[in-house]
Amino acid sequence: MSSLSFTELHAITNNIAPDSEEIIIALISEFKFHTFEHETGWIKAYAQKGGVSDKDKLEIEALINPFCETLNWAEIETKNWNEEWEKNYFQPIDIKNIHVRAPFHPESNSEIVITIEPKMSFGTGHHHTTRLMLEVIQDYQSRIMNSNLLDMGTGSGILAIAGEKVGANKVLGVEIDDWVVENANENIHLNNCTKTKIELGTAEYLTNFKENTFDITLANIHREVLIADLKEYTRVTKGNGLIFLSGVMVPDKYLIDEVAQNLNLQSICTKQSAEWMLLGYLKKES
Repeated sequence: MSSLSFTELHAITNNIAPDSEEIIIALISEFKFHTFEHETGWIKAYAQKGGVSDKDKLEIEALINPFCETLNWAEIETKNWNEEWEKNYFQPIDIKNIHVRAPFHPESNSEIVITIEPKMSFGTGHHHTTRLMLEVIQDYQSRIMNSNLLDMGTGSGILAIAGEKVGANKVLGVEIDDWVVENANENIHLNNCTKTKIELGTAEYLTNFKENTFDITLANIHREVLIADLKEYTRVTKGNGLIFLSGVMVPDKYLIDEVAQNLNLQSICTKQSAEWMLLGYLKKES
């Protein structure tokens, strides 16, 4: 992978709201941050260098200052992310029957093992939104088996990999950043996946596909993208197919539901972890 630099936003939160960290993530999710780290009392967000302009920084500061004690920006060079994650962030995790590990972690005898090379792409199973998706993939394994599955905003490729490992016949992951595509492809190789393909693009990439192409569509992306692109996700999903959306905060559920209802989607499940929700829909037959 070519050398990369990143813009880091580091905010120390105050106690004005009980969930200041989640509120900040929601407020800045429309900007070009691709990775978030947070615990009680602080949040770090990362964007590729140049992805957040000086004008954006001023707007972000105005949005989140009420929830911050301090706020700092930094330009950081590429680190040994394996070492950083091993020391600080990424511990093996079990989500139902799926065990997620990094190459530097011990081998596992779990039913399904996913190995993720932890770089700066989103998706190690630790965030609520990814964990909810990994749960629902197992909940609906019987529908995913032998399916044609689409994973929008694939990040590290973890959901695409999980889809293949539970039995999908063909998997397509789509990601907006070329270097994230590179990381996802590394993870596809690490997991010996042969039915999964990762492509560079946004929802516009889906114009290459006819209506009713995919049996299952996954999208773990922030609210604005889900609202803007759900129509296209629905178009390429087969009648009686399933669409699962994550990256939704609890107050935003009704906004997503309204868009879904206008597209003739029927709600089939909701899952919640902390302030995050997963919404599942059935595309009704025409």
